[in-house]
Amino acid sequence: MRVIAGLSSRQRVLIGGGVIVSVLALVVVIFLVTSESDAAPEQPIDFSHQIHVAENGMPCQYCHSTVHNSPVASIPSVEKCMGCHNQIAIDSPGIVALTEYWENGEPIPWERVHNQPSYVYFSHQAHVAAEVSCGSCHGDVASMAAARQVVHMNMGFCLDCHAEQDNGREELYDCVVCHR
Repeated sequence: MRVIAGLSSRQRVLIGGGVIVSVLALVVVIFLVTSESDAAPEQPIDFSHQIHVAENGMPCQYCHSTVHNSPVASIPSVEKCMGCHNQIAIDSPGIVALTEYWENGEPIPWERVHNQPSYVYFSHQAHVAAEVSCGSCHGDVASMAAARQVVHMNMGFCLDCHAEQDNGREELYDCVVCHR
């Protein structure tokens, strides 16, 4: 306290202003680091849903085959991709990279686009059985060259959707539906 008491009014104002600017800068940095981004994550191979879904008519469930019987939508294996790409577009850079993973016996280290916190239970199986379209949560993936998160799937988003349901609405508001 003696140090502060010995400062002039001008020095106190400058120090106070410096502290305020430092705190504001820290808040901005924390906000930027923790805010959600709509940008597509960097993937090890350029994969276009637009080409596969919109142009070639592949249904989501062909590649994400576990949505009917599992809480998670599987990311396709290298083997599934090579089932077609051992003959289709084999000279494109993406397929050359895919073939390298296949020949090395390595899985492709895809970056998940949609993640839920560990305290949230979400079942694709239940939503597919209720005929919720993939686009309700994932957006128009068929038009995306690179998949990105377009809907912020937070508690409010889920509760709003559950409120729109005609059947079982009260059960869908039970906390244990999503928090187990």
